[in-house]
Amino acid sequence: MRARDLIFIVFSNLRRMKLRLVLTALGVVIGTSAIVLMVSLGIGLQENVTQSLGELGAATHIQVMAGGEPGIGGPERLDDRAIGDISDLDHVQAVLPQVMVQAQDITYKRQSTFASVTGVPMDDLPTFGYALAEGRWPRDDDEIVLGASVPEMFAGGDPFSGGPAGPRLDLIGKRVAVTVMKMPDMEASGKEVMVAEGPESQMEAAETKRRLTVVGVLDKLDMQTDSTAFVTLKAALDLNGVRSSRPVYDTAVVKVDSPDAVAGVEKTLTSRGYLTFSAVSVRKSLQAVFMVIQGVLGALGGIAMIVAALGITNTMTMSIYERTREIGIMKAVGASNRQIKRVFLGEAAVIGVLGGLGGLALSVSGAALANLFVQSLVASQSMSGGAMPQNTTFFVIPASLGLFAIAFAAGVGLLSGLLPAVRASNLDPLIALRHE
Repeated sequence: MRARDLIFIVFSNLRRMKLRLVLTALGVVIGTSAIVLMVSLGIGLQENVTQSLGELGAATHIQVMAGGEPGIGGPERLDDRAIGDISDLDHVQAVLPQVMVQAQDITYKRQSTFASVTGVPMDDLPTFGYALAEGRWPRDDDEIVLGASVPEMFAGGDPFSGGPAGPRLDLIGKRVAVTVMKMPDMEASGKEVMVAEGPESQMEAAETKRRLTVVGVLDKLDMQTDSTAFVTLKAALDLNGVRSSRPVYDTAVVKVDSPDAVAGVEKTLTSRGYLTFSAVSVRKSLQAVFMVIQGVLGALGGIAMIVAALGITNTMTMSIYERTREIGIMKAVGASNRQIKRVFLGEAAVIGVLGGLGGLALSVSGAALANLFVQSLVASQSMSGGAMPQNTTFFVIPASLGLFAIAFAAGVGLLSGLLPAVRASNLDPLIALRHE
């Protein structure tokens, strides 16, 4: 039997049972769409989390903090010597030490904001992707550069809302006051001493203010950077009340030459006792979690596909009883058992493919409607000042998932038709010809 003859027989038989074909394929449609929608939901959630991680820092950056206790193998200080040792590691391009200022607020005239203040070496900022939108970099310890959202925050805007930007103050060349909460328990060495808890110790804290000149505003980079103001390292140490020839830094950002080398550098830093964080490491650890989520969601959709497979098996089995005499005639004119199997398997596979195509179309339409609903919800949240991220999509259907869905539906059809096909091929032609 030629392939063309087999295709003709398969489609001729299916045309004779249109209603049964539609009902059986409908089960496959539901099963396929359930699997695609469930898996696409997992993919969409993963992409949203990955996009959020991208806002935490560049893919080649590693956040480093001192870890461990003195004398127990961990680094005691994240100082200039430690920064130099980290800079000498393979694949490390630059290291940016940071000092977090204990700032309470930044005030301009009668307006204030709670933007954080960080001390960094200004000459290294361009290496880490920082760029100026206007103005220049600070040249001395009495100057400050603002993140892209800070001028808006002064005017009462909220950069975390995802809504339209508010009015921005023109602060270039203006003097702002940084209010710092100084604790009397800070040693001159820069090490923090444990402070007894209680209202008495809190009352001992003293507020000091220092006026700085705004000389620049940064381009938009990420949420954290956009809401931060930057001063020189010496200015940050002075604001914290630290007087030491060997200052200790709170954190350091390590720039690696490629994302592929981040894991190796991070492993080396961890082995030396440092605490590390990077978007790459978090993304890798979350991949396993999302694989499990997608597997569970796919299994839930697979339950509907099992029901559809039983429907195909039932349809093909009933078809044998209705076409027993026809099968006997086919065998009488020379059709082999293998050819009989191919006819029934072909019919089952076509039902699976038609159901897969219908299920894919239904899932794509459903995903598009769901994403439109999400986008309208995001728009309404933005209008009301909500903090829902823009371009949020919950269902993502890549081309590979669509091809897999059709192939899987065809495979389910073949497996479901296997038992009826074997049963049809094993019919005795004499008994089949006597069947009424």
